[in-house]
Amino acid sequence: MSVMRRLITLVGLLSTLSWVACAPFWTGRPSAPTTMTTIVDSLTVDPILEQEFDGALQAARWRWLRALDESAAGRYDGAREELDQAYYTLAAVDDNPYLEGALGERDPQAEVDAVVQVVERAYLDVLPHVESLSPDSPLSLLLAELGDEILEELPADAVPLIRIHQLAPQCDFPIDSNPRVAASIHFFQNRGRNTWEAWYRRSGRYRDLIVPILQQADLPLDLFYLSMIESGFNPRAYSRAHAVGLWQFVRSTGRLEGLRIDNWVDERRDPVKSTQAAVRHLKSLYKQFGDWRLAAAAYNSGRGRVQRAIDKAGTDDFWQLDLPRETRNYVPLLMAAAVIAKDPERFGFEPPAVDEPITWDQVKLTELIDLKTAARLLGIDDVSLLRVLNPELLNVFTPHRPKQGYLFNVPSGEGSDFLAAFNRMPKSERSGIYEYKVSNGDNLWSIARAFGVSTGDLAGANQLANASLIRPGQVIVIPISGGVVAPAGSGTHTVHRGESLWTISRRYLISVADLRGWNHLTGDTIRPGQKLKVGTQKLTARQRTPVVTSADDRPVHTVRSGENLSTIAQTHQIALADLRGWNGLVADVIHPGQSLYVGAPISVENSYTVVRGDTLYSIARRFGVDAAQIARRNHMSLSTTLLTGMELQIPNRQQVD
Repeated sequence: MSVMRRLITLVGLLSTLSWVACAPFWTGRPSAPTTMTTIVDSLTVDPILEQEFDGALQAARWRWLRALDESAAGRYDGAREELDQAYYTLAAVDDNPYLEGALGERDPQAEVDAVVQVVERAYLDVLPHVESLSPDSPLSLLLAELGDEILEELPADAVPLIRIHQLAPQCDFPIDSNPRVAASIHFFQNRGRNTWEAWYRRSGRYRDLIVPILQQADLPLDLFYLSMIESGFNPRAYSRAHAVGLWQFVRSTGRLEGLRIDNWVDERRDPVKSTQAAVRHLKSLYKQFGDWRLAAAAYNSGRGRVQRAIDKAGTDDFWQLDLPRETRNYVPLLMAAAVIAKDPERFGFEPPAVDEPITWDQVKLTELIDLKTAARLLGIDDVSLLRVLNPELLNVFTPHRPKQGYLFNVPSGEGSDFLAAFNRMPKSERSGIYEYKVSNGDNLWSIARAFGVSTGDLAGANQLANASLIRPGQVIVIPISGGVVAPAGSGTHTVHRGESLWTISRRYLISVADLRGWNHLTGDTIRPGQKLKVGTQKLTARQRTPVVTSADDRPVHTVRSGENLSTIAQTHQIALADLRGWNGLVADVIHPGQSLYVGAPISVENSYTVVRGDTLYSIARRFGVDAAQIARRNHMSLSTTLLTGMELQIPNRQQVD
């Protein structure tokens, strides 16, 4: 069978997954046609979000099928890579704070969990055939979930037991010298070697932050390695249990321990605040059980489950308890990590180097700022360093907290200079908050598109628990990046990659026709770096005429009572002949409620430079096209690995429809 035929067959198999891998949630019946707004039990279904959700699940299943194909051919490393991509896709979907309530009666959590289960089963099938693990592979984060049959196959000879016995007194966390701990050490020495070395190297970033907090709370300092087993010292780590951060808090436990989780920030990712929360949680667990083995087990599986196991067994000996496999493996892995760290060379590791400690200056901001503007003030090329220093940020803006302020981390030694530069910024160049009154026909996506912001930033700025529920007459605030709205009198705009005449016109609240006329453009083709005149009069958000976009990304006007073609053309500053031509009108008769195109078809094709973390699916969402369309335009497959710096041509909707 040819490669192309195999791919076609795999695509066909996707439709059968409801009966094979995903029976708990697929009905096997075709979905009902989706209108722009579908009401289910008084909940608004966001069709765009639903389409993205379904596309992501399909992409994950596609990766799973490719992994099965790779595994059947004996290409186990390729299978693991496909499973990694499936897991990344599922993690991104599950971490979306706007899914809750946006899909009507559907349960997105259950749908994601069902796919996660088959991906993890495939991981475990591949594991015995993988020579080494990538430190950043999701498989590395699943070490604590290895089944008994895998750990018990690893030899537990006398040498590791002796070494454990010799090093245990150096640990302030109880270490047991037994075959289970020895088997865990053996795993780190062999298939998990690269993983342990990467985790240990990364530990240098956070040791000086975490250890003093443990010390101040009078807790065992070797609990530091609990974060190693939980997350590999990755503040952005995400698990199948929907746990996040260095200490892998689920949302409910994080909030109980005082962590803020909203549309702006997720403090489970904050190294300091999450460590303080972990300390509070561990102290509470130790107070209940009086044994650090049991406290660690309860941290992993919950205090109720551990207490029930104790009651059932009639003993509080951890090694005698009937606990889930994950927890039975979790505690010996924690002990193994702590023991190896005491003398890595004794266990066959090269003298380990560790990363430099992560440090920062903290500044208090009462105004929001977007990360690009902050990076420019700091004189750095991109926002990646600010992302590392502020991992709790969920959007490209800092939170809007004018009263209490927000503590923003900048590179060490730059705090004073940053504040001085920020205070010198003209008001017109700062990120700001604009008020906008929602009109009939508006939705969060159309408003975000019109003002050049993301729906996530817009929902975060307005604390919208359900991003779809906005109503006419509601006043919402819109976060605007510094320099997005031209200062009065400047009248020019530099075209950025990915922009079109339509997006620029909406950003400056002018018509596309004026933009063409002022710049002597005969078509819609523009290029990055090009200077465009955008007028000298800056309109306010409240002056904007409500406009929505059609499926082909063209602006649409809904006719109101009393309007005619002349008034609509004047409102949108377009020619009456164009208005007739775009809508195929031979007469001037229109009626209220009728939808009219008020912009020409878009013909510009965008080019895009791939950055770290991009996938075909994330890029497709950004430009509003399908990933398959981008793949075809660039002569690649959906499984092609994107390299940082790669140039992609992005087809617009007119070209692909």
